[in-house]
Amino acid sequence: MKQLIAVFDLHYPHQDKVLWNNIMEYIKDTNPDIFAFGGDNLNMDAVDHWKMEKGQKRPLEGKRLLKEYQGFMKDIQYPLVNVLPKHCRKIWHLGNHCDWVEKYIDKHPEVEGLLEIRNNLDLKDWEVYDYGQTSKVGKLYIDHGRYINQYSAAKTVNVYGRNMIYGHGHTSQSYTRVAPIDIQPHEATQVPCACRMNPDYMKNMPNAWVNGFATAFIQDNGLFNLYIIKSINGHFIAPNGKYY
Repeated sequence: MKQLIAVFDLHYPHQDKVLWNNIMEYIKDTNPDIFAFGGDNLNMDAVDHWKMEKGQKRPLEGKRLLKEYQGFMKDIQYPLVNVLPKHCRKIWHLGNHCDWVEKYIDKHPEVEGLLEIRNNLDLKDWEVYDYGQTSKVGKLYIDHGRYINQYSAAKTVNVYGRNMIYGHGHTSQSYTRVAPIDIQPHEATQVPCACRMNPDYMKNMPNAWVNGFATAFIQDNGLFNLYIIKSINGHFIAPNGKYY
């Protein structure tokens, strides 16, 4: 039996700090065998192409990509690696925000090789998956996610035809694909985000965002039980019954 902990859409430096600190405490208590960052682990504020294309300068003032990379390693990555067991398999997914730097390089090819995530973060001990690629843990597949609507789980499981967890939409939903009775069901589950719930660009608009993360227990034959842990104000009750 192996345990997976998966965190999606951290969007550093806009993470929910209380939630992240409590996830770290949960990791210390459980010593997971697999840890996965599900994509959009950094927000990539300095290369926000939406703001650049609109000519917005004030939101970009003082933003530096190198500072974000260094801050992520100092505040998130290195403290995390220090509490993960030595044997832990570490999975890193690139998300659509991570692709912003590639969009920037497309317009400024002279900086190719200098700004990419792989060239600036310490990922030598991580399995790194490009945006759109899936990783596999037993019979469970992990992807950052492509679809954002009230039917994204149905769309995901019908397109991929396998058991999936994904993020991207910052909310929680699940859908089981119809299958013959003698075939194991396939289900896609959207995992809540680990970032702050009221970003500046939303301008206090209502949203369906949910905070949380996922854990799963995988048997040797690949079968698993998945638990979506939802957080309120950074706190949650884990499957072990402990309040964090």
